[in-house]
Formats: sequence, structure tokens, C-alpha cells
Amino acid sequence: MLGNLLDNACKWARRRIDVELAFADEVLVRVADDGPGCAETELAGLTRRGARLDESVQGHGLGLGIVADIVDSYKGSLHLGRSKALGGFLATVRLPLSR
Repeated sequence: MLGNLLDNACKWARRRIDVELAFADEVLVRVADDGPGCAETELAGLTRRGARLDESVQGHGLGLGIVADIVDSYKGSLHLGRSKALGGFLATVRLPLSR
């Protein structure tokens, strides 16, 4: 999951990627980049397998779909949006911890 999120960020970042990991009541993973991001209206379709908004970079459009499947299997949540700090894409994953 983290590999796919980082791969996506590396493809689109201009110069910077921020990664945040936190463990408390849940596992929190945030991956942000300073790339172009994508329009709010296009975010929902990004987790469909094979969905690609831009063919100018290599890839098969599977990464975010795989991330979504992994997150679902752990009964977590995936939020896609725009990074306020970097201006590009932001993926936030929350996974519950078993106790």
C-alpha cells in the first residue's frame, strides 16, 4: 500500500514529497506531493482499476485501486484530495488498530 502511494507521488512530484505516519488509536498514513494534483471532480474515479487521468507518465492505473482494496480489507478509509501545504495530490489512509 505504502509502495503504491509513494510510487504515485514520485511520478507526479516536481521536487517534494511529504510522508506522515502516525500510530495512536489508528494507523494514519499521509502522502503528499507538489505536483499538479487533480480536479476535485476526477478524484472519485482514481481508485477504479485501469483509470488514468494522464497518459504522459508510465503506469497502468492500478496503484490507487490496489490501495483502495487493501484499505477496504482492513476496514479503513482512503481520502484523496489536494495538499494544502504542497499544492499537489494528497492521499490519506486511516486503518483501525486491533486491540
